[in-house]
Amino acid sequence: LAVKADAVDRPSGGRKIHREPVPLWGGLGIAVTILIALSLFSFVGIFYGYNLSPFQIMTFGLALLVLLIGGLLDDVRPLRPAVQVLFPITAALIVMAGGTHIVQVTHPGVGGGLSLVWWRGTWGPLALAFPADLITFAWLLVATYATKILDGLDGLVTGLATIGAGIVAALGLSSNFFQPGIAVLSAAVGGAFLGFLPRNAYPAKQFLGEAGSTIAGFSLGVLAILSSAKVAVALAVLAIPIADIALVMLGRIRRGASPFAGDDTHLHFRLLKTGLSQRMAVLVYWGMAFTAGVLALGLQTNGKVFLVCSLVALAALASFATGWFARKRNV
Repeated sequence: LAVKADAVDRPSGGRKIHREPVPLWGGLGIAVTILIALSLFSFVGIFYGYNLSPFQIMTFGLALLVLLIGGLLDDVRPLRPAVQVLFPITAALIVMAGGTHIVQVTHPGVGGGLSLVWWRGTWGPLALAFPADLITFAWLLVATYATKILDGLDGLVTGLATIGAGIVAALGLSSNFFQPGIAVLSAAVGGAFLGFLPRNAYPAKQFLGEAGSTIAGFSLGVLAILSSAKVAVALAVLAIPIADIALVMLGRIRRGASPFAGDDTHLHFRLLKTGLSQRMAVLVYWGMAFTAGVLALGLQTNGKVFLVCSLVALAALASFATGWFARKRNV
């Protein structure tokens, strides 16, 4: 379908390091798989209970459909950034209207939860909360763009989405946060990406495209909120990509370039410049994400804060070290 619609990524140098045209629209198969799973499991009622409502599942599916439409259009004819961003914004607003909010945060060093719902409004099945929705909105966009921007190496984002969903599923099956509905939902998301991984791993036969890369981060963001708002677990998985994006944008500003201009200064590209193969660079990322996620499962609030801060420092150190080594190799 992608070839017929001319949704094909052709090599052009710079960030595009593949040598042959590769079809996009990988996100189409992933999104359809997740939507079918949502429909089937909703029909038998396996998701419901444990603070998970039918309306939340429905709005999550609708949000994925919005991202899918925007992504498919962008893959055929690239949209302007001002238009691209409307689809993630709409998707985030849809899930928030369905009642998916970060309702509290745990206070480090003190314990207990700090409520983020100072005001709540409901209109039938629709619900909004302040300032919870501001934080929820920011988190969903950060998670979405983390995987969108990270999608530069074959299989990298697909594997991270599989790992992140698997970590949240493990959280849902743990005795402390027993939520079988969340575990099944996470398994559906993780399974969809895992099924695509053989076609997306190096050398990729198909790319995620805009839809697949945005659905990856958005889904992890939503799953983290639904699993008792354990955002710290998903943040641990995505901490290095998010920190890398911030470092790259600061570097562009320092050089006088636009912070949104694409280049090859991201950590995954710097790993290649040190001499690592695509497979090895991707395995390094997967290994760090898996280790961070597993550690986050067993840590309390203070430990998670320390873990995330350590990952940010690791990203900064790795970015500096790989940049220095690449310069020494004159790459």
